[in-house]
Amino acid sequence: MKRTLQQILAIAKATILESVQQPIAFLILTSGVLSVLLVPIFQFHRFGEDGRLARDSGLSCMLIFGLVLAVTTAGSAIAAEITRGTAAAIIGKPVSRTVFVVSKWLGICGVLLIFWLGISAATLLAERGSSHFVMPDFEAQHSSAATHSESCDCDSPGHYDDTLTLWLGFLGVGAAMLFAALRHYRWRKRFGVSAFVGITLSQLCMVGLCGFYSRFGRFRLPYETELDWRILSAALLVLFALLLFAALATALATRLQTGPVLAICVMVLVIGLAGDSFTMNANLSSWRGLLVGLLPDIQHFWMCDALAHGGRIGWSYIADAAVYALTCCAMFLTAGCLAFRMRDLG
Repeated sequence: MKRTLQQILAIAKATILESVQQPIAFLILTSGVLSVLLVPIFQFHRFGEDGRLARDSGLSCMLIFGLVLAVTTAGSAIAAEITRGTAAAIIGKPVSRTVFVVSKWLGICGVLLIFWLGISAATLLAERGSSHFVMPDFEAQHSSAATHSESCDCDSPGHYDDTLTLWLGFLGVGAAMLFAALRHYRWRKRFGVSAFVGITLSQLCMVGLCGFYSRFGRFRLPYETELDWRILSAALLVLFALLLFAALATALATRLQTGPVLAICVMVLVIGLAGDSFTMNANLSSWRGLLVGLLPDIQHFWMCDALAHGGRIGWSYIADAAVYALTCCAMFLTAGCLAFRMRDLG
């Protein structure tokens, strides 16, 4: 058991390092973070709620970009290694084929976790930076100048943007890439690894920094972030969906190349999101009912509407969704292990 755990950790760690240094991983994360931060700038409608467009767009980018990252990572970590013969060399160590598949999936999950942290932090910043209705505190305005400087930043009620938060988000991305380039130039460190991890860390740092200033850019104490932390509950559900797609992509990559795997995962996503409409008036024994019964219901992980107008997602529901996602992952990984066991690597 100890030897098996050491093998799993070693292969998973190598998968994470080799995957995050791929240019496609860096481009996906950078594109996702920038897309989320740009939403408040081009926001022309509030959809009846402050910050809803930024919040929903951030979760959408998390799901779509994460799906592409999971598929491309599985393609480079499994399908490409099988083609190059690296997988056959690892199996000959000896490492069992089941350990190989499970380790690769854990490595892909590690890459997705770093990606998820970066997009989640960018979504929190974008939601705060979007236009919000602010009502001035007139009592604090007339009490004293000191109280006015700390509590009241606006003269009239209205919608105000937090441009400083958005600029800090963009600055974090640029600083991370500059630092990664410097590490590569001075110490020959891998640019892809430094940039991928650095962009995520920069967004997390900006999330912590935004509590020291108000929406209008004035320094304040006590510390208050003004972030919509409810986003994290919906983001956790999206993470479960990404781990599910990572298991599906891992299983498919044992037999197929990246292109077909991406097409199948997109089809599963579409059918999973439209499962109720797809099976309307269909018998359970029909091909439509059978197809949706075998495929995961992605609607369980897409709960953006539950946050509308101050709504919340209960932790009991998140726990049930985690169990459902884990069950689907176990099913896909079992199928992948069986498919890989019967494949000739010679």
